[in-house]
Amino acid sequence: MILEAFAEYLHASDQSLPATEVLSRWIKERLDAPVLTNVDRVVHCEFSIARVAGKENCSDKPAGKLAFKGNSKSGRQLLKSLYEYCQSYEQQKWARYVHNLKASDFRAGELSDPN
Repeated sequence: MILEAFAEYLHASDQSLPATEVLSRWIKERLDAPVLTNVDRVVHCEFSIARVAGKENCSDKPAGKLAFKGNSKSGRQLLKSLYEYCQSYEQQKWARYVHNLKASDFRAGELSDPN
C-alpha cells in the first residue's frame, strides 16, 4: 500500500530528479499534511523528521540537515524498503538509457549529450 502510493507519486514526478529526492519530498509532504488516508496514517505513525548535527554557521538557524527516521523496527524497515525501491528505480532508468545508446553516441571515449 505504501510502496504503491509512493510509486505512483514517483512516476508522476519530474524524471530529472533523483528518486531519493522525490522520496524525501513525498515523505515530507505526507508528514506536513493532515491525516486523510491510510497511507498518511502509516507515514505519520512510522516516520519522523530528525535533525542531523552539523557545523554551526553565522545565521540564527540551527546547524545540521534534516533526515527521516523510522519510529519503530517496522518503520525503519519500511524506510529501508522505500530507499531500496528508489535505488532500483534509478538503476532501471540507467539501464534503459544505456540500452538505447549506439556506437555513434561516443566521441573519443566520452558520451555525447543525449539531448
